[in-house]
Amino acid sequence: MGLRDKLNENPHIAWSITVVAVLVAGFFLYRSMTQQDADSMERRSEMVTIRDTLTGDEWEMNRGQFERLLMTQDGLIDPEGGIPSQFSDGMPVGVLVDKNDWESTVERINALKKKYGQD
Repeated sequence: MGLRDKLNENPHIAWSITVVAVLVAGFFLYRSMTQQDADSMERRSEMVTIRDTLTGDEWEMNRGQFERLLMTQDGLIDPEGGIPSQFSDGMPVGVLVDKNDWESTVERINALKKKYGQD
């Protein structure tokens, strides 16, 4: 007796397997649509607005490029600092306009720098 015969005799087993498979597929679909890891390609390729804290001028930049500038700065990132701004003669005063996003980015990058010994 094969698997097919067993499933034909007991359709509730086949339906149970089908329901579990659909639920698992739904879970993974939901998770992929709602979860954006900090290192995901979608998140790194989005455009972010940056504000010069001295002049108030704003510009847009790719998040990946922005975070690379933060990562390559010596030492930990000062939350009052930022990336070099073209509007303030290269002073590190460019921060994300979204304050919560800026704070979480600084926290995450500083944690990475501490972990890998760049503090």
